[in-house]
Amino acid sequence: MASIPLRDGDLRWVFPHLGEVESVLDVLNTATALVARLAAHLGDPDGGLGFDHLPGAPYAGLAGVARTEELAFELHLSVPCDTRGRAGRPPPWLVDGEISIRCDAISDCGRHELETLESECGTPAEAAGGVLSVAGWLLSRATTVPRTGWRERDVLSRHR
Repeated sequence: MASIPLRDGDLRWVFPHLGEVESVLDVLNTATALVARLAAHLGDPDGGLGFDHLPGAPYAGLAGVARTEELAFELHLSVPCDTRGRAGRPPPWLVDGEISIRCDAISDCGRHELETLESECGTPAEAAGGVLSVAGWLLSRATTVPRTGWRERDVLSRHR
């Protein structure tokens, strides 16, 4: 799957019947700036919002990720999928944010989810607003909780 910066993609991959592109794009550009600020705060030079696009597919999702070695702050906007993973026809669009931490057990299981925020949106404008809200939430959490404080919130820390 290719990650394509917001400025280089097509919003109709996510919003197939989008009429008013500029207003939705303005909100998503603001969200991109927040994800970039989050990434800069964490020392991640690659932060921003981009399309998760499978070449040749008529649809895509949007994702923003900012990471340290231990922490990940992730945002996703996706179209609904059926039980086989095939994309459906929106609405609703699904917006979610997640803060996770790398497993610190002897037998590494991957990542532990610490906090999440999810919503369903019925219009492209609502979905863009949801992305902006999640980006703001992630930035707020990253700047108010000390980096060392996240491990304390990991109820699975050092599990067997």
